[in-house]
Amino acid sequence: MEADRQTALRLVTAVLNLAVAVLTGAAMSRLWLVRDASTWARARREPVRRLALAAAAVALAADLGLLWLESAAMAEVPVVQAAAATWSMLTATHFGLAWSIGMLGLVLGAAASLIRGDGHRGPALATLASLALYWYTRSMVSHAASQGDFSLSVLADWAHLGFVSLWLGEVMVAGGIILTNSGAMAAADRHARAAYVGALSSSAILALAGIVITGGYAAWRNLDGWESLAGTPYGKTLLAKLLLVGAAAALGGFNRLFVMPPWLAFESTGKAAPPRLPARFRRVLFIEALVLLAVLVLAAWLASSSPTGNQI
Repeated sequence: MEADRQTALRLVTAVLNLAVAVLTGAAMSRLWLVRDASTWARARREPVRRLALAAAAVALAADLGLLWLESAAMAEVPVVQAAAATWSMLTATHFGLAWSIGMLGLVLGAAASLIRGDGHRGPALATLASLALYWYTRSMVSHAASQGDFSLSVLADWAHLGFVSLWLGEVMVAGGIILTNSGAMAAADRHARAAYVGALSSSAILALAGIVITGGYAAWRNLDGWESLAGTPYGKTLLAKLLLVGAAAALGGFNRLFVMPPWLAFESTGKAAPPRLPARFRRVLFIEALVLLAVLVLAAWLASSSPTGNQI
């Protein structure tokens, strides 16, 4: 029963992280699209908002499931009998306090996503601020909190969660909605799409840099030494995650160096680019998203595993 519950916890955590990442990517896309007056940008605002609402609904449901499963694990009772344990968890534990604050962040993020806010960045910024609150509460109950809720390790873990959510979310939203086939496009539409792709690439580079810095710090804390990277279950999982992040970075680099320059050379001036260029960019984005999904699953596994470093 313990193994089944652990598997369920990891699955629910992965679904929760994915939903929050999509909500993050949708909020960033709304920031980039909201003040663009082109037909191309206006046509994508509402689909992105609906995606944000769907992601928020999934995140809220998964977070409730996480609380229930954690409560069952704490009380060592079957999942179907965890009601009393859930109330105890909420009212008498640090996890319950962090979960309650995090749920407030998700609710506020969902509420902000309801607002269309055409021409205004307020709703998207409010969503991101609410998610920042949520990410911090997740760090409060992670391995990083061994030295308290307000420490460098918690801040690093908080930033790491935000950067991972940003990278995965914006890649998925771009490939699934924003950069789908646009049909006939006017010069202003091509210019708007080029600006979006440029913002997406710059944001992904920033997120990758943040992931490398914060992830490197976490690895230094969580491992006894480099030999632990290949000699312990935690280290092997972390190594697999690092290799996948490297693969995703290589895919993003391919788009940045070999696909974007010729494509944007056309579109930034309003000229039509050969269709193969945006199609190739989307294909690489799709593969990158799959790799990052695997990273997310491994991150959920690591969160429920014991590190080997000195914080334990």
